[in-house]
Amino acid sequence: MNGFVSTKLYRDLRPDPAEILRYAGMPKTSAPDPLMEECLSELGEIRGRLCWRQFSLQRLEDGRTDLGFCRTASRNLALNLKNCSSIVLFAGTLGIEIDRLLARYGRLSPAKQLWFQAIGAAGVEAMCDAFCEDVRTLAGSAEAPVRTKPRYSPGFGDLGLEYQPFIFEALDCPRNLGLTLTDSFLMSPTKSVTALIGILDEENA
Repeated sequence: MNGFVSTKLYRDLRPDPAEILRYAGMPKTSAPDPLMEECLSELGEIRGRLCWRQFSLQRLEDGRTDLGFCRTASRNLALNLKNCSSIVLFAGTLGIEIDRLLARYGRLSPAKQLWFQAIGAAGVEAMCDAFCEDVRTLAGSAEAPVRTKPRYSPGFGDLGLEYQPFIFEALDCPRNLGLTLTDSFLMSPTKSVTALIGILDEENA
């Protein structure tokens, strides 16, 4: 197990325009919307900050999975982690700026607020995609990258949001990211994510 929490900054994230359109409820094949472009310009450079930590994985006799920072009976997660002996746990955020814009345009322009919501969601996706690519060498090396399973977040399948406090404690999210959690397990800033990535055993890689 890696006992240290590492951090990583992503600068100039470029969300896929098709993903922005999808999150806005429009067909991916739609032409770029001038208001979307205006919102992207107003937001400027999109940055993401992550923290992560690697844990050993154990399957218990009672059917639960020991993730290294907590135990879970989630069957969906167990299936996702098949043939894995370790995980990378991570949290990431785009910061408070998009939340400020969402609050501002919630009063001034619901149309702009919709686009900023979509841009933020696609921005988080772009940050996660970049990290999932990088983790292959972060958890391995440039000479011997590891193979990974798709990332899995609390709120998917039967892995409930009640696991969020365990993740926040394991990664010390308030100190490392300025990320906080409400009593209903919602994150602030809102354009944030927690997830884990299974690292495939060498014999199954």
